[in-house]
Amino acid sequence: MMNIREIKSYEEEAIDTVVSVINRAKESLGVRQTLKQLAKTRDLLSPPAKVALTNLKCPLVTNGEELIRNAIDKDWKLTDTLLYKLVYQGMSRDECSQYYYFEAIFSQPTVQYPIPQATASVFFRIEDKLIEPHENKGVPKMVFRIEGHHRSHDVRYVRLCVDWILGVIKMKTKLFERIENIVLF
Repeated sequence: MMNIREIKSYEEEAIDTVVSVINRAKESLGVRQTLKQLAKTRDLLSPPAKVALTNLKCPLVTNGEELIRNAIDKDWKLTDTLLYKLVYQGMSRDECSQYYYFEAIFSQPTVQYPIPQATASVFFRIEDKLIEPHENKGVPKMVFRIEGHHRSHDVRYVRLCVDWILGVIKMKTKLFERIENIVLF
């Protein structure tokens, strides 16, 4: 008698493979879970990194500034470690969208340097699409980019963390120290 394997779709095979690999890893810990249970625990164990943009309505300049302040203060809790100043940089427009620009300038005062030697900027852009009908428009899109970095991050999916900002400040401080140590004459 031949053992013929059951025919499954690629999706089912992929799900079975993922579940079995994770279960083998969890088996060493004594826990086995289905894919749905794993998805639920992932949502519970990982803190939500997204900022809800549903409160972002017209006028976008004032509401956008308030949303950024709330994200920095309450969602990301950056003010536990850093001080910042938020500055509206203006707006631009193209044939498809209208853009609003903000800059958050972060610093970390210390006892030794109450006026910080270096700052780090995080640039925010709010995009309001003009080409979609008003009833289907939804919420505007907001992204941020850290000074010296090339990638923009969507605030709905990526959390701005203190380490990124402190890394920029540390790089600037090291650069200033290197410049001070240069002897030209």
